[in-house]
Amino acid sequence: MTFPFDRRLPIFALIFGLFGVVAFTQATSAQDSQPKKVPIEKVDFVRDIQPILRDNCYECHAGSTEEGSLNLGIHARAMEGGDSGEVILPGKSQESLLLQLVSGAEEGRLMPPEGNSPLTKEQITLLRTWIDQGATWPADADVIDPKLDRAKKHWAFQRLKSVEPPPSLANDSWSKGPIDRFVFARLNEAGLHPSKPAAARTLVRRLYFDLIGLPPTPQQTAEFLTAYKADPDEAVAHLVDQLLASPRYGERWGRHWLDVARYADSDGQEADKDRPHAYVYRDFVIQAFNDNMPYDQFVRWQLAGDEFQPKSDAAVSATGFLTSGPAFKLPDTFLERERLLNRYNELDDVISTVGSGFLGITVACARCHDHKYDAFSAKEYYQLLGVFHSGDRVTDKLPSGKEGFFFQDFDAKRRTTWLFRRSDFYDREIELDIGFPAMLSVEEDAQDFWQTAQQAYREHFGEPKSTLQRRALAQWMTDTEHGGGALLARVMVNRVWHHHFGKGLVGTTSDFGVRGDAPTHPQLLEYLTSEFVATGWDIKSLHRQILTSAVWQQASQRGAADERGLEVDPANHLLWRMTPQRLEAEAMRDAMLAVSDTLNLEAGGPGFKPYIAPEANLARNIQGERYPKDAKDNAATRRRSVYMFHKRLIPYPMFQAFDRPDLMTSCAARQNTTVAPQAMVILNDGFVRAVAHDFASLLVQKEVGESSGNDFKLPPIIANAFEKAFARQPTEKEVAASIEFIEAQAKVRTERGEAEPRLAALTDYCQSLFGLNEFIYVD
Repeated sequence: MTFPFDRRLPIFALIFGLFGVVAFTQATSAQDSQPKKVPIEKVDFVRDIQPILRDNCYECHAGSTEEGSLNLGIHARAMEGGDSGEVILPGKSQESLLLQLVSGAEEGRLMPPEGNSPLTKEQITLLRTWIDQGATWPADADVIDPKLDRAKKHWAFQRLKSVEPPPSLANDSWSKGPIDRFVFARLNEAGLHPSKPAAARTLVRRLYFDLIGLPPTPQQTAEFLTAYKADPDEAVAHLVDQLLASPRYGERWGRHWLDVARYADSDGQEADKDRPHAYVYRDFVIQAFNDNMPYDQFVRWQLAGDEFQPKSDAAVSATGFLTSGPAFKLPDTFLERERLLNRYNELDDVISTVGSGFLGITVACARCHDHKYDAFSAKEYYQLLGVFHSGDRVTDKLPSGKEGFFFQDFDAKRRTTWLFRRSDFYDREIELDIGFPAMLSVEEDAQDFWQTAQQAYREHFGEPKSTLQRRALAQWMTDTEHGGGALLARVMVNRVWHHHFGKGLVGTTSDFGVRGDAPTHPQLLEYLTSEFVATGWDIKSLHRQILTSAVWQQASQRGAADERGLEVDPANHLLWRMTPQRLEAEAMRDAMLAVSDTLNLEAGGPGFKPYIAPEANLARNIQGERYPKDAKDNAATRRRSVYMFHKRLIPYPMFQAFDRPDLMTSCAARQNTTVAPQAMVILNDGFVRAVAHDFASLLVQKEVGESSGNDFKLPPIIANAFEKAFARQPTEKEVAASIEFIEAQAKVRTERGEAEPRLAALTDYCQSLFGLNEFIYVD
């Protein structure tokens, strides 16, 4: 055996040494197991302890959330303890259950619970020291509602602040304006460079699809290329103004808002009854965007247009926002409980859409209990419900005498509203007055806004025919100083940014709460929001700022971008390049019609019903007019897709494949999937084939003056097809591959004995163009 000691040492020395090592180890272990000595410095509750409780305990043990009957936000309640008895024993940290739980002394009961980060050694030491020093808790340090306390600090719930753009950096020759300086400063900090500018042909296509949802014609492309060559910035600015003035702009951006409003032309639910006059709301939205209606007015009218301008068709129709969700009025033959549940489900849909659509806050969960994360209580939920409880959706005459579908109060009497505990609508013990979310309110309360609304209405229109609660809510929601206006503006600015870049500065487009994403560029968002409000809530002005910026005009191709970008910022949060975006289903259909010159630009009016194969109709028990089985494909059904009749239970197959939402609820951002049925639609859909044939016939007609036949030259036809479909000329390789494909298809069709085999082959070719990424995506 080999010893690590000198063999010449006396044996008693070895034994003494071994005993010494053991004794030293035991002493050290005992010392580690003892509580550490209390620091001389006094632990301050507000500075040292409350932040620990706020970050780790308040979610479950403060305010209205008292799991285990324990509240750690209020001194008296904390000292009472909970179901397990006292948890804080001043002067006795080792006997205090709180310390035992956070330190893991009690096996299987470590707090915070699994899924949360445990307290650090330093935090545990602070808690131990604080308890041993007597657990001093200042009288003014109680937190009655920790969510409201946190909301006062949350970035999204603050009043608007004026933000100065960062100064131009010495190495910045890229920025065109304030937006770019914000972005460049972040890129510079990360050691990244922005991408090169996109080519003129890429920009013109991007601008057209972004603003009007249609591709440029070859002539429009040529005009832009000429202007861009002379002065790039002036060419972009001029085209932006031109497109914003187009009536096609409202159709494009109105569609974005209709997703938020969950607009459809039928009731949904099992019966899915048609709403023949729902389109008046859709037409209001499109016209409002075209007229550049100030966004604050746009919001007020959708909540209470009839209470602001009772003699205006547009204002009354605007309240269709409140009626757009799925609904079905149960007849009196149903049990009262079923009818009440149906009624409160419909009101819940209204409240949820108002909360997420306008303010970017999720409120639906407060139907049963206080919001778990945001400072929105069940009481405030039912106070908000009370605003709409006194009315309902109606089909009635508009002020002009035309038929409409809108929201209307029953009369001027406010219906009693209760706080339903756990959403039990038979629990009617606590009556509620009108009220708005406290986390967004400053100084003035709901009663103040309601009195102002009543006074203003009487001055202009006499005695009201409605409760005017909705007008009060609309005034509160657009008030940047005393109500929700600052948050309202931030949410809309982010929505516009989202549709231009494919992702918002705040990734959770309809959730600005404490669990939503933080903005990637908070100062930029605040700057744009302040400018938005200062310019009169002008959406078109916001478009101009974004589209004329260098960051929006960046290229998306990898070769034009900083190679380090994928390593440093693979998600492109810092905006070092442009991200290609897939066209929505409606824009794809419209683009096919546009390049084939068969798009019918008739605007407004009742929606058209395109052909849907009867086997695709899976709905049952549909009441009223059934979906036609023999709808025609003609000029009347080749209008823009925003005017298509959207029946909730009978989705248009092409749109369903390409992720059109069912609009049962508000849609903040569409899904973007890549699945096999999409390829099947391009290959087999009868509409796609018909439009491809029209495109081929158009190309032949432009070449030989006729729309059919076999005697035509392919190279100029292919060049024209690329120009119309992709706003560019094909390469020699692409021309050769195209000719090879068309001739091969023509040979097969000739062998089959088909009539006009070359035209059919050219149709095959046009159909294949519709399926290319370059047609479906915008760089």
